[in-house]
Amino acid sequence: METERLVLKNYEGEKNKLDFLDLLTDKAVMKHVDKGVMTTEQAESLWRKLFEKLYAQQNVKTIWAVFARDDLRYIGNASLRPRPEKPEDWEIGYVLKKEEWGKGFATELARRLIKLGFDELNLTEIFATVDDDNFASIHVAEKAGMSFHSYDYDEQGRFSVYSIRNQSSELQEGSKF
Repeated sequence: METERLVLKNYEGEKNKLDFLDLLTDKAVMKHVDKGVMTTEQAESLWRKLFEKLYAQQNVKTIWAVFARDDLRYIGNASLRPRPEKPEDWEIGYVLKKEEWGKGFATELARRLIKLGFDELNLTEIFATVDDDNFASIHVAEKAGMSFHSYDYDEQGRFSVYSIRNQSSELQEGSKF
């Protein structure tokens, strides 16, 4: 899967492992991601789960390594998957290396993931969960066409939920009447 400046590919065994581990163990990068920075052991456990369970057993193809098209450098991770606490709601996610911030890659990824969800997975609505103080990601969600949906809560406190509805599915639903 590609965008104008990015290539999204399935992770490839040991070839991408160090990039993945470095990303998830970077304190600045992980500040607003899930439960925060991971230890090397936690990141390796997630890596094993990605390969042993998601890619192999469940045939999940909605978690990708992200590379720059110009030189194929690893810039981060992207996903479109069911929210863990609300599996009926699919959410986009991305984590970029700090040196890749501010280049518009997150917005490009968000738009491509939304397009995939609507055009290929036939989702009617796509979500993004964002820490209330993560203004950069809120801006990305809004630039990708998402609007504030609601607040939600987990063990770390309140966070914002953004969403976008598939306009073509709404038109099709409306044409049935």
